[in-house]
Amino acid sequence: MAIFLLSFNAVNAQTWEKYKAEDLAFVAYYPKEPKRTVQKVSTAVGELDMHMIMHAPTSGDDNAVYSVIRSDYPKEQFKDADDEYNATVLNGAVNGAVSNVQGKLLFDEKITFNGYPGRSIKIEIQGGFIYINAYLVENSMFITQVICLSSNDENPSIKRFLDSFELIKVKQ
Repeated sequence: MAIFLLSFNAVNAQTWEKYKAEDLAFVAYYPKEPKRTVQKVSTAVGELDMHMIMHAPTSGDDNAVYSVIRSDYPKEQFKDADDEYNATVLNGAVNGAVSNVQGKLLFDEKITFNGYPGRSIKIEIQGGFIYINAYLVENSMFITQVICLSSNDENPSIKRFLDSFELIKVKQ
């Protein structure tokens, strides 16, 4: 039985596909090839491009959505940014995520990723949960997220996807 489980895990690990976006400066592993789109979004600092790389399985997966989102703020907005300013920007991202889905924030942890500030949150929504890691990399916001049904909460693919995210550029 143990050999079967090991071989099953090895086969399962091979099914995820590496997605590398050099122009967006990240790598992540998805269960299947994701789709890439760009939307214009209105913000307090003007209209921004929101790059979304998403896979939404139709069946046979524990999760409904796997996505990485990148938005670039104007560089001048971060010219003299300090830790307090960065925390304010991340707070806005967290509050926006919760209010956009009319959810309930279940946990919110300050994290550091490759030297950059971030937040790890979990939002309860009707019928499910959203897991988000948000990273502020200079003037760019990266958001990795997984959406799952309530019945599939805390499944191993959530952590696998979120942990697969890597920045191509690392802070010196």
